[in-house]
Amino acid sequence: MDKRNIRETILNSMEILAERKGLTGTTTDELAAEAGISKRTLYRYFISKEKVIEAMFLRLTERIEKLIREVIKSDQTPPEKLRQIALLVYENIRFMDSLAFGELQKHYPDIWSYIDDFRTARIGQLESILTEGVDLGYFRNVDSHITITAILAAVRAVINPSFICDHSISLDEAFRKVFDLFLFGINTENKK
Repeated sequence: MDKRNIRETILNSMEILAERKGLTGTTTDELAAEAGISKRTLYRYFISKEKVIEAMFLRLTERIEKLIREVIKSDQTPPEKLRQIALLVYENIRFMDSLAFGELQKHYPDIWSYIDDFRTARIGQLESILTEGVDLGYFRNVDSHITITAILAAVRAVINPSFICDHSISLDEAFRKVFDLFLFGINTENKK
């Protein structure tokens, strides 16, 4: 196995174990075993478990960023773009359960800060889709800056470890409900 493949195997194994046991519940012994390598080999690639977690989230955010750019450039309608972005983010973070999500904020605050900055920047990208949707008649003419700021506030309030743990919902459920609320509102179809 070449160096790139070993590194990817370690990161893939960390995702699997994070889903199964959480971030703090996973030991480097278990990570090495899951990756099919020795602990010594693991430490040749990463000096600590925190560095593995950091690399895993860096890889995750790079993948999401690439996919978002592809969706924004696509010929889909603005509502389809928003749904597609919500789906691809969900698909890429679903390995994180509420336990691992909570551990991230508590035990790895620098990584959590990086993720928060990342999601703030990505939500800002939605402003162009919203403006396009207004221009094409898909969305009501609303102030896109206020709307994006409200979405960001909702994401920060709901898609965070404290809220998810306090309300016993999953990360994916919280994510879907926030975006459904912004895409479809609270009106019933026949009462608009």
